Amino acid sequence: MDVLKKKQGYGPDVTLVDGRLVEKTYRERIWPVRLIGRALIAWEAFIYGKLAGLSGIPTLIERPDRYTILTTYMGGENLRETFARPDAAYFEAMAGIIDAMHARGVIHLDLRNRRNYGYDAQGGPYLVDFASALYIPWDGSLRKLMARLDWLGFVKVKAKLAPELLNDRERRRYLLGETLSAVWLPTKAFNALKVFFRLVKRTFPGRGL
Repeated sequence: MDVLKKKQGYGPDVTLVDGRLVEKTYRERIWPVRLIGRALIAWEAFIYGKLAGLSGIPTLIERPDRYTILTTYMGGENLRETFARPDAAYFEAMAGIIDAMHARGVIHLDLRNRRNYGYDAQGGPYLVDFASALYIPWDGSLRKLMARLDWLGFVKVKAKLAPELLNDRERRRYLLGETLSAVWLPTKAFNALKVFFRLVKRTFPGRGL
């Protein structure tokens, strides 16, 4: 198996199985992390069920145990690690994937992270990692409001990699996103959680961290 994501004490192991499936699991973590991971895995499997059949989204294959999911491997590279430069066609197609995702009631909530954007083997776009996603089945003001957070993340990535492609609306979104990021409490809470698990790792070495 090939490691797709570097091991972290608070996160899952993500590996490529047989060159065609991605295994995401918390089974080797200490019990507090496994407990949280079990809930995250169940939720992510639920979200994949809501997105089943959408182009640019991995397919859930199975859940071999309570701490693990297997999804299809999309191939290619992610936007954090690739040397390829995404063009206008890439971002247009990605916007279509995000629109289709939102139409199913799913809000990703981590579209600021370039690792969640990929190129498949044919150069097409895809999205991964729905552990922190929301599901809002009602097409109303709440879903529209939360969807804006995804678009703020999208334009941040676009501004980083291809700022010349931003239109006027996207530039306004980018400036708004930069303002909000300074006071975005979930990000601050997540960073605090990472610090906590690093402390646990140093305090209890060799305990599956």
